[in-house]
Amino acid sequence: MMVKHQRGFLLPAAIFLVVILAGLGAYAVNISTLQQATSTQDVQGARAYQMARAGVEWAAYQVLAPGTADLGNCPASPTVLTIEGFAVSVSCTRHPDIYEQDIDHTIAMYDIVATATFGTVGTAGYIERQVQVTLSKCRGTDAVTPYQCA
Repeated sequence: MMVKHQRGFLLPAAIFLVVILAGLGAYAVNISTLQQATSTQDVQGARAYQMARAGVEWAAYQVLAPGTADLGNCPASPTVLTIEGFAVSVSCTRHPDIYEQDIDHTIAMYDIVATATFGTVGTAGYIERQVQVTLSKCRGTDAVTPYQCA
């Protein structure tokens, strides 16, 4: 009787399976890392937006000068504030006053732009958010508290 030699298929199949599973594992790790980086960017973007809002609020407080009848001037532009590691550049432009002769009021208009940045331009971790507002302050000539137009 003749004995046939069998050739194994199990070893190549096992190697193939290990290679496929290793590839899937590497893909899963890559996706997880990408998701983590994206999540970090989202959080930093939200923080940058809040920092830009804080810059606008700071400038608004400077120009609106609560409790006074003064139509304030803009702070030096641009002013750079550092808040929690973010650089916040605030610029302000005051438009010519508007005088309402029939009601004897003067209105000052301001454009405020705050840009918050984090990181180095051109890198993956760079974040920038900008907030722009237009404000007005009205001053009546009666100079009676609260110094605003009726």
